[in-house]
Amino acid sequence: MINKHIIYAQNLSFDRSGRNIFSSLSFSLDSSESIIIKGKNGSGKTSLLRCLAGFYPITRGKLLWYGEEILPAYYSEKPLISWLGHFDAIKGSLTVRENLMFFMEIWSVNINIFHEVVKVFSFEKFLDFPASWLSAGEKRRLSLLRLSFCPAKVWFMDEPTTYLDMENKEILISIMSKHINSGGSIICATHENFHLPNTKEYSLG
Repeated sequence: MINKHIIYAQNLSFDRSGRNIFSSLSFSLDSSESIIIKGKNGSGKTSLLRCLAGFYPITRGKLLWYGEEILPAYYSEKPLISWLGHFDAIKGSLTVRENLMFFMEIWSVNINIFHEVVKVFSFEKFLDFPASWLSAGEKRRLSLLRLSFCPAKVWFMDEPTTYLDMENKEILISIMSKHINSGGSIICATHENFHLPNTKEYSLG
């Protein structure tokens, strides 16, 4: 049944500035599943994510969330989707702690969870630094740290391994797997070969 899927996409097409970006894509996403989207630069991976998340309107086809054409903002009183894109959404004038506490308060995250994920990413020494002092890799790790306690049901991730070394890529995969195993879902555009539970892979030409 269509209405059992979190996302149901049928023959999706997207045109921009008179050019077809992708066409005739069909798939579904359920709880405890991940979708990996691959393709060369310019193949439409980011555009597809943006269409699914409601940032861009699809040109043709059917896109349903829980059987409805309107993307709901919340799922069981929690935010339905989160977005991790090319920009890290960090306020440079605030400390690392202040950046994290802002989202913790919005999402009502337990302080014990906060301390746990800070240790996972070895971020204890950075908490009182202005976020602007962080390197590109540290800013990406900060974004992933924030994502790891995000209560959203569906995570949209666009090249999440950018600026990460191998150790932190493994931490990222562990966090993604934990989210899927706890009933969450992920749609990720990447060049990496991720080994995640219950994964479906699509390649854009």
